[in-house]
Order: sequence, then C-alpha cells, then structure tokens
Amino acid sequence: MKNLDANSLVVFYHIANAGSLSKAATALGLSRSALSHRIKAMEATLDCQLLLRTTRNVGLTEAGFRLAQYAGRISDTLTEANLLANGLNEDTSGLIRISAPPGLGGVWLKPLVMSYMRANPRVGIDLRLSEQTVDLTKDPFDLAIRVTSNPPEQVVARKLFAISWWLCASPQWVSRFSEPLAGHDLAHLPMAGFSRGDQFRSPEITLGRKSLATMRSPVLVSNDLDIVKDALLESLCMAVLPDYCVKPEISTGRLIRILPNWTVNARYGEQAYALHLPGRMMPRRVKRFMDFLRERS
Repeated sequence: MKNLDANSLVVFYHIANAGSLSKAATALGLSRSALSHRIKAMEATLDCQLLLRTTRNVGLTEAGFRLAQYAGRISDTLTEANLLANGLNEDTSGLIRISAPPGLGGVWLKPLVMSYMRANPRVGIDLRLSEQTVDLTKDPFDLAIRVTSNPPEQVVARKLFAISWWLCASPQWVSRFSEPLAGHDLAHLPMAGFSRGDQFRSPEITLGRKSLATMRSPVLVSNDLDIVKDALLESLCMAVLPDYCVKPEISTGRLIRILPNWTVNARYGEQAYALHLPGRMMPRRVKRFMDFLRERS
C-alpha cells in the first residue's frame, strides 16, 4: 500500500488553494523548486497526475481535486491541534466580536471561524454580517473585516489578502456565446451582478487603453455570492466574482475565466483588511484570532 505523509498533504493543499507554486512557496516559507519536487514525488507515489501546470499557474486534475479535499481536512486538523497546544497555558477564553460583509463573511470567513472554534472551545464568536460600515469607537466590535482599496485612517488596518475579480461563466454558456465573446462584444450578453450596496456597479474591464461595456441592467443582482455563482453554474449568465469565491470551480473546469488577460475592476476593493482601534490593549484572544486569519490568508 502506497502512503503519503501528512506534511506532503499539507503542502499539496496549500498549492491547490493558492493556484500557484510561487504563492504557496511564499506562504510555506519554502522554495518553489522544493514544492515542485514534493509534488513530483507525490505523483510518482500515487502513479497519477495531480496538477496541470502552466507557465504562470497550476490547476487540478480530477484526482488532484479529490485529494485536495482530504488534504484540506488534514491541514485544518493539524492547524487546530497546533492552536490547541499553543493555547493550553494561555488565558484565551472570552468573546470575540466581529463585523464582516456578507459576501466575504459567508464564503471565506465562515469556515475559518468554525475551524478556530473547534480548536479553541473556550472562545466565543459574535459574528455579524452586514454591508453597513461600523464605527469601532462606538459599536461593540473587536474587529471589522472589510474589502476596500482605501481603509479608514482612524483605525489600524492589517492586510489579510489581495483580491482579484474575475469575469466567469460555465463552459456551456461560453460555448453558446462564443461568437460575441470572440469579438469582445459583452454589452448584450446576459450578466449577473454581485452588489454590496443598494445599487449594482457595472464593472470596468480594460486592456491597456481599451475598455469593454457590459450589460447595464443585469438579469440577476444579489449581495449573496453563492446565489450569483449558482446562476453561473446553471449556465444562465456570466458574472464578475472575487477569486476566492470561484477558485474551486475554475480548478475543476466547472467555470471558466472569460478574458483572463484583461483587468477587471469590480469597484468594490482589491484588498481584505482586518480593522481594529489603535492605541488600545488588544485582548490576547483577539490578537490570536487575527494572527490565525493572517496565517490562513
């Protein structure tokens, strides 16, 4: 029986999640060549291909996608074990109050909160999802997670991760509208819109000095990322969504990036931040939770 060690599975999970050997190498503190050798050894052990390599990115084969799901569980288990071990002699009990937007909170933050709570049973989480901007000097929150390009000046803004916005659709939809897509004629193609506020903001799609117009009145608008993504998976339309929301579907081919060489500006922000008040003694439980978020970003 051929066995993989836990470290190899954790390494593979980071590569699959990052979609890039270089990004995974930076996150793990290893060289790109070391990761490449590790993956080749895993593929040799399993006698199957796990990654689809290009000059810039890596994707997952069907076998790689299935293995990444299990590798993710092992990575979470090891992380939780380390968190528990490091916290055995620390006073980490108490409530952490967090404000986050529904899109980021429901897709990215929710599984991390569950993982942290499993490893820290004495910590309570009060998570409120809302697009409404909170005032940390008045509102009862320890942290505010926000997506923006310009964080407020009156708070400390710690970067969590950069966000890219991708124009996506299903392979079936792309095949159906191949002719206008080839001619970059997007203005009359059905489009769904992710909206953080009261109104949908039409994305800016540019390549150098060239710009493309998209449908002004989307066929679907929602502040729920999953609803917009489901419309894509049902081959109803195209949409601009954040990369962290659609990476798994892109890796498995269920969704396709349209015009990947063009720059998409959704006008909602390009960076996720953790915001907290300056000059205030941060409780240890809050600091550890924020460190956990930054490590997993």
